[in-house]
Amino acid sequence: MKVAIQTYSVRQHMAKDSAGTLRALAEMGFKNWETCMLFGSDADWNFGLGMPPKEGKKFIDDLGVKIVGCHLGPDVMKDEARLTEFLDYQAAVGCWSPGLAADHYHDADDVKKRCELFNHVGELCRERGMVFHYHNHFHEFQIFDGQYVMDIILENTDPELVVMELDTFWAARGGADPVAFMKKYGKRVIMLHQKDFPKDYPEDLNLFTAGRIHMDEYMNFPGASLGHEQFAEIGTGVLPIQEYIDAGNACGAKYITLEQDFTKYDELESVQMSYNNFKAYNGIEWE
Repeated sequence: MKVAIQTYSVRQHMAKDSAGTLRALAEMGFKNWETCMLFGSDADWNFGLGMPPKEGKKFIDDLGVKIVGCHLGPDVMKDEARLTEFLDYQAAVGCWSPGLAADHYHDADDVKKRCELFNHVGELCRERGMVFHYHNHFHEFQIFDGQYVMDIILENTDPELVVMELDTFWAARGGADPVAFMKKYGKRVIMLHQKDFPKDYPEDLNLFTAGRIHMDEYMNFPGASLGHEQFAEIGTGVLPIQEYIDAGNACGAKYITLEQDFTKYDELESVQMSYNNFKAYNGIEWE
């Protein structure tokens, strides 16, 4: 797998100077990017780079960077005009795999109904030479009718149209075993998201057993309320990252992408720390 970075990791810097922040990531050594919509719903070119497609393509080409993925929200997916505009933009800048950042569900039937939309978006991506993926948080490992939500999604979507970006941190926080999940789904896992969990955090890794969230509050994803104290830079926490890398390589996953949701450090300092620590692991590449 090649190392990539999700630009959500530096969103505060992006809000102040998107182009300058992106250049800093390239200079740091991150040449594979996954972008997200950060510039506000009414901002121009709110597709991850903050610039028109031709300008954006030249920008990344000049930096020697590839857009390996991008994230959008469920609101965009449900608006065909906005979705079309988003996907056309991503195709123009050479994005490999657009994906849904996450969604929320009431029950198993709700999940299955949403799978029809996921297949549709997957077909739109395929028409443009791209691959559609689903990215999880912990709540896709809520159990409905004896199954993880993520299992229901993958079993009720076309594997030729919908694949998976497994966020190992969030899967573990949902009580799942990321390695077992990768073994189960194999080549359907095309990318990983990686961060770490602090060694000294006083609660369980599993958010459900920790009492941080209750099953009847499933729709209320805590998000930012978790705070930076529940996140750690790569290699500084307790997650078995080498095992995740080995399992990802066995699946044929192409990228392991740093996504630092929150940090106690300056964002650029944080991602530099993770960049440096990634080098201690085997089975990863940079270009």
